[in-house]
Amino acid sequence: MNIRPVNEWTLYRMRFLLAYVLLAIITAALLAFYLDIAPPGLGPTEKQSIVSSAAISFKEPPTNIVDLPFHVLQKLSVEWLGVTPLGVRLPSLVFGGLTALCMALLLRRWFKTNIALAVSLIFVTSTWFLSVARLGAPFIMIPLWTSILLLTATYVSQQTKAWKWWRVAFAMAAALSMYTPFMAYFFIAAALATIAQPHLRYLLRESNRVNLFIGGFFFILLLVPLGWGIYKEPGVIRDLLAIPAALPDPLQFAKGLWHAISNVINPYNLAATEMITPTLGIVTCALLLTGGARLLRDFHSVRAHVLLLWAALLVPIVAFNPTQLTALLVPTMLVVAIGLNQIIRYWYRLFPRNPYARLFGLVPLTILVISIVQLNYQRYTFGMIYSKQAGQTFNQDAFLAQKELMNIDKARPVTFVVAPENEALYNVLAGRRPSTAVETGETASDRAGTWIVQNSQYNTVAQKVGAPSKLLVTDQKADALRLTVHER
Repeated sequence: MNIRPVNEWTLYRMRFLLAYVLLAIITAALLAFYLDIAPPGLGPTEKQSIVSSAAISFKEPPTNIVDLPFHVLQKLSVEWLGVTPLGVRLPSLVFGGLTALCMALLLRRWFKTNIALAVSLIFVTSTWFLSVARLGAPFIMIPLWTSILLLTATYVSQQTKAWKWWRVAFAMAAALSMYTPFMAYFFIAAALATIAQPHLRYLLRESNRVNLFIGGFFFILLLVPLGWGIYKEPGVIRDLLAIPAALPDPLQFAKGLWHAISNVINPYNLAATEMITPTLGIVTCALLLTGGARLLRDFHSVRAHVLLLWAALLVPIVAFNPTQLTALLVPTMLVVAIGLNQIIRYWYRLFPRNPYARLFGLVPLTILVISIVQLNYQRYTFGMIYSKQAGQTFNQDAFLAQKELMNIDKARPVTFVVAPENEALYNVLAGRRPSTAVETGETASDRAGTWIVQNSQYNTVAQKVGAPSKLLVTDQKADALRLTVHER
């Protein structure tokens, strides 16, 4: 009986396609499942983001233009789905999925398929990525624009099919990315790399004028709201550049830099707030160091020029903002991919003609990747669901109020009584429903109808509303009573 070689088997020939399909399923599952418990409620930046999104008006030019694309989509999402876990976080899920797709395509262009698949899996399961992609705040925009710009720039530099039109896509993405803090440093690094790299200078000289005109037209058109916002509020420039109002002295700068490094790699700096730290595990840090050493050796390449210059610009800025580390996510994962590629290449150089040794070397590497993926997933799920810090950072008050509001007849008046700092958030809920008002405990009126009172305000209005008809609680051990419902 003749046995066909392994490389003629259908499953073998389709192995990479099946692997990418499985990667897409894993990514979708990681982003979409259990949105109501991980994160366990609304965090401070999510509340601020909801209020900022609701303030956007489509009838007049926007004045708050920082992360404008995200806030426009979140406004539409909240108006459609309400202040629910899916309604608040849908933009992040969509942009997170696009980021994962662009990173997978980018890694496939930069590395062999096996490396691209392994690092893509590490990326989508990392606590760093999941923390920003499942949070209803615009942190995901930095990895999104970074991955899109690197992918389109790679298509252009490698002169792939329709590469001239990819320059138009690059220009459009570049314009939209200018609404996001930290992104200006990507373009500074790209400009310096173009000056220093002969191949990039050649591509710039050979650029087609028609494509440049089309790209420039869309670039300027998409920047009109940004220009208007800067004109109305010049201080926005400082926000986009992520520069604090008061620059720190050298000692404070050093402390900020150490704090940022600790948040990335220090295994003893354990925290689970809106961002789980350290953002990288020990094994991933080892791959990062290996990739960094290789990157310094290959400093003459286009890839090394961009990454090294980019890192040199970002490190001081991150020291000013040691808790805002999302700008480092994509370049960090690219260096991790370089480290993993270096290890596999070194193993293959040891046994260039021994297929058994090459195959045997894949076993510990496979175990390594699986262990990284498992640890990443456990750190995120356990940190978000069971951590006391996460329970103190997030709360479910607005979600509980929205759910209760949907069960009340729309013809019946509803009054929210909340703390003053929550008034803006609950105005978003009230704005989606007629005959709904938001008041504080000190200024509560005598409206008839249903009253939904935040527990911290109950004592202030207890005599006015009487005993509650319903209690809205969470499953937390402490401070479980969040809201009371009263009928008047």
